[in-house]
Amino acid sequence: MQNNYVWLGIGIIIAIVLVGGILFLRPHAAVAPTQSTTATTTTASTTSVYLGNGVTANLPPGATIKIVGGVNPPSLAGSINIATDLPADAQAALRTQEQTLIGELQKDPTRADLWLQLGVDRKIGADYQGAIAAWTYVAQAGPASINYVAYGDLGDLYMNFVKDYPKAAANYKAAIAINPTVIDYYRSLYNLYRYDDNNLAAAAAIVAQGLKANPNNPDLLQMQQQLSGSTQ
Repeated sequence: MQNNYVWLGIGIIIAIVLVGGILFLRPHAAVAPTQSTTATTTTASTTSVYLGNGVTANLPPGATIKIVGGVNPPSLAGSINIATDLPADAQAALRTQEQTLIGELQKDPTRADLWLQLGVDRKIGADYQGAIAAWTYVAQAGPASINYVAYGDLGDLYMNFVKDYPKAAANYKAAIAINPTVIDYYRSLYNLYRYDDNNLAAAAAIVAQGLKANPNNPDLLQMQQQLSGSTQ
């Protein structure tokens, strides 16, 4: 498995280099979440795969994260869509990485971790519909141990790039329903309700929900305090 992930590690380096340019070229909300990427660290006993949104899967050697549902995967045929306003070398790097991912997924379309990474690369390249297709597949067909990450990635994409706030909220809520311990999802909904929708009541409700699942969490308490100050 370590060999299978070598190019993913290379992809992280590419993504880090590109993020600065993407933040300049692509619109974000006033408070944008951290970019999601996939990276791996292998020891003698486990392989840790970082899936984004503060989530790491620890797998035994040779194991992979498999799609479990009976949903058909999205098509991998056709040309690769990369934004033409990216620098030529960035376009080439993304195209090469995506071609490698597609080749691996054509051999084994049940690799949920690779579908997540494909969504990340497509998002960086501004192929938002392609990213939505990849992440929706994992959200609908992936195991519970991973599909909430796809919902969170969709929430970020809809909120900060596509600017479809109802879909952003729906996906973040789906992620929280599966895993209520990821504070970033509450923070994103808090930002959406407070700054994008100007709905302080909804912002307060999502913070209260987060504190019920994560009592005394300092980040959530800070959001609650901020709201208290804004309503005085």
